[in-house]
Amino acid sequence: MAARQTEHGAEEVARETTRKAAEQATRTAREMSDTAERAARMGAETAQRNSEQFMSSWRTSADAANQIAERSLDKWSKMFGFSGDAATQAMQQSFGNTQSLLEATTMFADGMRELSGEWTRFLQQRAEQNLEHFERLMGARSLQEWMASQSEIARDQLEAFLQTARRTSERSTRLADEAARKLSETPLAPR
Repeated sequence: MAARQTEHGAEEVARETTRKAAEQATRTAREMSDTAERAARMGAETAQRNSEQFMSSWRTSADAANQIAERSLDKWSKMFGFSGDAATQAMQQSFGNTQSLLEATTMFADGMRELSGEWTRFLQQRAEQNLEHFERLMGARSLQEWMASQSEIARDQLEAFLQTARRTSERSTRLADEAARKLSETPLAPR
């Protein structure tokens, strides 16, 4: 009889310890999930602002370069013996190169924004999934069930990360190919 009470008491202690550990894990997971979501949101907002600032700076610089080039055309033409059509053609080619560079940079910035969005979605989905996983952990009735759930969660997390990494890698490659193609479509200015 005393052995049964001791065994029953040990089971109660084990259940209580498991319950407390699961509750703590759930609280920790929620806190981590909330933190990850805030970090993802802040990262996406920062990437968006940086992308917009970069594009604005790039456009301003390109416009300034074009204005300087237009004002200097006559002086350079006289200095190097260009006149009339040759000078105009050289200037138009230079403007074309600048435009192609601007378009490729815009394409690249848009692609980077897409990649940032992909990682933000990944973090948000993982945060939501973590809550579901930890609720399942809370429902575990034994240490073995809890450990099995934990290993499934780790596998799920790694699989989701690898899928997102693959998608962003493929998109990065396409982005680089498209930008290089765009630049190669414009012939170089005559020298």
